[in-house]
Amino acid sequence: MSNIKPDIRTHYRSLYVKVEPGQIYAFIPGTIIDIFVKKGQKVKKGDPLFTLHAMKMDNELCSTIDGTIGAINIKKGQIVSKNDVLVDVVPLGVKVEENKPNTPKPTAEKKEAVEKKEPLA
Repeated sequence: MSNIKPDIRTHYRSLYVKVEPGQIYAFIPGTIIDIFVKKGQKVKKGDPLFTLHAMKMDNELCSTIDGTIGAINIKKGQIVSKNDVLVDVVPLGVKVEENKPNTPKPTAEKKEAVEKKEPLA
């Protein structure tokens, strides 16, 4: 049996998720009750974005920065998991991109096959 103790601090640090300043994520699993913003709408720090119902409480999540709503990844009544990115707030001065479908980027092998028009194995 090994005498090496696992570093508990490293374990707990790995449980946290790093998010960008404008990304509003679910801190707990729950249900979206109401959405107060629309894509392209300007918001200020502290403005309410949506309501998340979790553990018998309604939690109003607010914008963490001044900016424009870039993406809304939720719908009213949707059940969300912990750490899901729900709303993306783009900082002021940055252009909001059009909502593009998330398509995976082709790998080098797939690119070559597409260029040669060969079936993938």
